[in-house]
Amino acid sequence: MQIQRGKAELHTDAWLKEVYEQRVCQSARPYVFIEMNIKQFRYLNAKYGSAFGDLVIERVLSLLMEVLPEGYVSHRYADTFDMLVSFDFTKQDMRSLMCRIVDALFEIDIPQIHQNIYTSFGAYFLEDTPPYEMLKVYTAIARKSEKTLPKRTFSYEVLNKPGIDILSPYIQRHELESTLTNARFLKEFEIYIQPKIDLHTHKISGGEVLTRWIHEGTLIPLSDFLPTLKENGEMYMIDLAHFETMCQLLKERQEQQKRVVPISFNITNRSMFSENFMEEYTEIYQRYQPQKTLIEFEFMEDIHYDKGGEVLSVIQYFKEMGFLCSLDDFGNGIASFNVLLSGHIDIIKMDRLFFMGELDEQRKRIISDIIDIAKTKQIKVLAEGIETREYAAFLEEQGCDYIQGFYYYKPMPLQQFLSLLDENPTLH
Repeated sequence: MQIQRGKAELHTDAWLKEVYEQRVCQSARPYVFIEMNIKQFRYLNAKYGSAFGDLVIERVLSLLMEVLPEGYVSHRYADTFDMLVSFDFTKQDMRSLMCRIVDALFEIDIPQIHQNIYTSFGAYFLEDTPPYEMLKVYTAIARKSEKTLPKRTFSYEVLNKPGIDILSPYIQRHELESTLTNARFLKEFEIYIQPKIDLHTHKISGGEVLTRWIHEGTLIPLSDFLPTLKENGEMYMIDLAHFETMCQLLKERQEQQKRVVPISFNITNRSMFSENFMEEYTEIYQRYQPQKTLIEFEFMEDIHYDKGGEVLSVIQYFKEMGFLCSLDDFGNGIASFNVLLSGHIDIIKMDRLFFMGELDEQRKRIISDIIDIAKTKQIKVLAEGIETREYAAFLEEQGCDYIQGFYYYKPMPLQQFLSLLDENPTLH
């Protein structure tokens, strides 16, 4: 059957769908459906512009047609391509086919991507003829399930006839994402505060904002939802909402002459590199304008400190605004030392790993040395994860400024934290 199309309409998703339904589904020959994605294509667009991105797409599409002269190739959207290839090979031969494609892509004569373009593949052997849209679902599942997907390397996965063991995790994840989005709109993500204790006065001197999900009256374990919230970007929206709530509350308590203490907000890698990140936080602050030294931003351990210039510019921006800045989980990575030496940090939070296990002489020396280094830079030290009197007493003896942990307080609902402040009404 001849499929009539104008030249401009060839190699689109609609065209490939028609090929599949009118030709492949009617053929006795076996086919494999392949999805290919260019890794970090968004970066190429951002750095070199959309015209450059269009050139890359055009060149890749042309090359795929050269490598697969007997196959059908389409550009679905953005950085994703689809292929229908007649095959008489085994699953093991699939790697050879994909390596042939990868080798050809590596030799594209565009300097910016020459031997510097990486792709991921998902493949589905057509032992049956499912609806075209389901083909794309199957290959997406295969491609995204490959463990090396995030790495700058070639990755692929082949999916035979999908069983419940393959589809169930995929379906469950998307159902969870939908549930989490709905929970955000219903304001089920509540603010909990873990108090920070001043080791000189043994009184509450601050608090860290944490997120807890209360669903139908039940506190949901963090492990059940937090990784998904961070991956899909919902956590950033929740963080912004919590920041606004606390800015408004701090301002109200100041006006009412109630006790206030600095409140810290976690900044993750995902949020730091979100578009308009600094502007959105600044805009929220400007609506309420509590005292700036009541706002502390904690830069989390997952931040890519190797992108030193970008991270330092964000920290410097908040410092120049008048906010406090701290390094969370300090000592859990080498790169964060560069940020420490920048002079823009007010507080370091020593990672809880320092305080797990026996407090032996070697551990004492390490803890003491870190506190001494911070003091030479006029940086305050907070020890997190403190659960025993022994560690609390040693840290006080060494001149640590603050501690946070179950030894004093567990994370608690916001209203409970405010009640603790009201019981000791000394103004900040």
